[in-house]
Amino acid sequence: MKPEPRISVGPRRVGRPTEPLWVQRVLIAAALTVLTVLVIVPICSVFYQAFGDGVGAYWNNLFRDSDTLHSMGLTMLVAPIAVVFNVLFGIAAAWLLTRFKFPGRTLLTTLIDLPFAVSPIVAGLMLVLLFGARGFFGPLLQSWDVKIIVALPG
Repeated sequence: MKPEPRISVGPRRVGRPTEPLWVQRVLIAAALTVLTVLVIVPICSVFYQAFGDGVGAYWNNLFRDSDTLHSMGLTMLVAPIAVVFNVLFGIAAAWLLTRFKFPGRTLLTTLIDLPFAVSPIVAGLMLVLLFGARGFFGPLLQSWDVKIIVALPG
């Protein structure tokens, strides 16, 4: 029985970078700069503004301001409802998309993928511009005494 011939592919350089050291350092510096500008600076700014008047003022605004209490209560009410609906409709949509071919399947996939393409900030601004007090439908909704933004339907 003959041993199988070994094929030589040359020396392997596993885990060794091929770029020069200065290129590596420039890329690392660029990544750290982007991280600092897009993440660290905004987080520091939020904390600086929140505690700018002191911890006591922050505490009073957090637990004694009626608008803050209303927004926290609304969030605590709406968030679980949104989670339940997202789970139910998400499972139903996943089941439909994986098991069946039907007309409108591409439209459903597009609607599911839409939040990944459109920023939530842009979508929120669009809703405020449509349903806010000065929005397109705002005066009509106010005449009917219907509140959409910062209310339970919204």
